[in-house]
Amino acid sequence: MAPRRAKFISYGTDQQCDEVKRFIEDSGILLDVREIDKNPLTVRELENLIGHLNVNHFLNTVAASYKKHGLDKKLPDRQDIIKLMVSDHTLIRRPIIKAARLITVGCDKKKISLMLQLNSNGEAQETSFGGNERARANLRPAGKKNGGRRTAHAGHGK
Repeated sequence: MAPRRAKFISYGTDQQCDEVKRFIEDSGILLDVREIDKNPLTVRELENLIGHLNVNHFLNTVAASYKKHGLDKKLPDRQDIIKLMVSDHTLIRRPIIKAARLITVGCDKKKISLMLQLNSNGEAQETSFGGNERARANLRPAGKKNGGRRTAHAGHGK
């Protein structure tokens, strides 16, 4: 099975972000790291990351530039906020962790663990039976008759 991957977007050095990065890497997940202070996001990339989510989830309200730009008084419309975040990367809350179709912003290890399906030991969980041949051999398609009984298949219904 190929190793699982996630994108890790951050900037500068930050003890909390570094700790989260190590936590994810120690779980066996390969990270594609992007330091946006060295390789800035484009407007299109940030729009794609945010998608249909509320842009405020991605806004760093504790950045000094938040008040400097007057964002503590009034927020401009979505497109102007995104352009401002691209021009001043310190307005982007970090880290942004994206895996498949899921995304988490910030350093909450519990949310990150849920998103990346890490077990309590901080290791990536298998989302299928992952090598358990006995469990796989005992499965029968749903609805097939087995000696007069119907059997359902285990798993997530797919």
